[in-house]
Amino acid sequence: MKLVLPACTLLLVCLPARTADTPAQVLFNKLRENVRADLQRAARYTCVETVTRRQYRPQLAGKGTNCATMVASRQANPSTGELLWRDRLRLDVAVGDKAEMFSWAGARSFETNDLEDLALSGSSGSGEFGSFLAGVFGNSAEQFRYNGELKTDLGILARYEYKVPLAKSHYVYRTRTSKGATIPYGGFFYAVPATAELKRLVVEATEFQNDEVCHVTDTMDYTRIKVGTGDFMVPAVSTMDVLFKVGEVSINETRYASCHEFTGESTIRYDMDDEPASAANAAKAELQKLPAKTHVRVYVDPPIDTKTAAAGDPITGVVEKDVKEKGKVVVRQTDRLHGRILRMEQFLGGAPRWVVAIRFDSIERDGVELPVAFKPIDDGDRTPQEPRMVGRRGGFSAPAQRAPVDRPKGAGLFIFSQAGELVLDKKFHSEWEIK
Repeated sequence: MKLVLPACTLLLVCLPARTADTPAQVLFNKLRENVRADLQRAARYTCVETVTRRQYRPQLAGKGTNCATMVASRQANPSTGELLWRDRLRLDVAVGDKAEMFSWAGARSFETNDLEDLALSGSSGSGEFGSFLAGVFGNSAEQFRYNGELKTDLGILARYEYKVPLAKSHYVYRTRTSKGATIPYGGFFYAVPATAELKRLVVEATEFQNDEVCHVTDTMDYTRIKVGTGDFMVPAVSTMDVLFKVGEVSINETRYASCHEFTGESTIRYDMDDEPASAANAAKAELQKLPAKTHVRVYVDPPIDTKTAAAGDPITGVVEKDVKEKGKVVVRQTDRLHGRILRMEQFLGGAPRWVVAIRFDSIERDGVELPVAFKPIDDGDRTPQEPRMVGRRGGFSAPAQRAPVDRPKGAGLFIFSQAGELVLDKKFHSEWEIK
């Protein structure tokens, strides 16, 4: 499922005239000014976001067949229940002209405004980095209501409610089986009375137009960070909680780090054209002549551990041995393949398994790296299930068929049948063919 809130033009928003000149109005006006200033600064920065996604099957009390009873059951029994699926994503995010921009962490440039282009499975959403702020504190929200100062887990804070009607909403959702639709939303936010600093923003949506989603809540807790000579407000943590009509719950937790000033496309040099003749130039010339259909077998080093790794992390393939073509070494044992993890997710319902997608995009020799397209040769199920005996007279049955998994373009897809954590290291070998 995809949830999107593109950025809006930031205009002035006022509380109803009846609260003009009250302390609540003064606080709101100052808060709005602070948020607007932060949004203007946010366009200069990019951060690395790590998204931990989990899907659960709660034991919902009074579970029913409509969203009203499902929401009531979740409120009565908020326990997450059985964990069915989990993964982790590592991305670069920035505020673009029309929406947030995303790429895998460390990529040469931002690749998409649509997070679903990178996260091929699970529930995904965008807006937490800046677009929700633009929507609520821009010209979309209305019906603001001051609730007074309340005791929260963040301290004594001023609370305001708001609503964004359908006519002004830019909240778009879609599932993998339905097209996007715009819906209204609402929620509340908390501010520090003494400083007019935003501490928490909650966005709630319930009016979904299909039979899959009942309720979505996005919660963003903000902090202020210093980058270079400036500072800006960023969520310390944001959480997206999705309740599906079938009774399952998806919870995404996003944390931000390594924020820095955005300077456009980064530069990674694959050539050395302006360098004098050298060993590096010789290595470049050799790599450019690599013959198509050459097979390269590699192992992974440094290891990839699912306790900390994420889709988006770099991966290095170490060549096992020299590869010869017509008696000549074309790929050296000292060469390295560089790429990225594109999927690393664990399914826990039924037969537990890890699904890992890897793509190698370049080869390095003597410090020179050139882009090369590789095709996987031996991917698939690395721990196939054994046939099992069934029935009183014996016999065997085939392992249960698994649902197909989307393969990222150009990636090898590897499946490991196990319930615990997974480590890919020197014991994990894979074979690739140069296209």
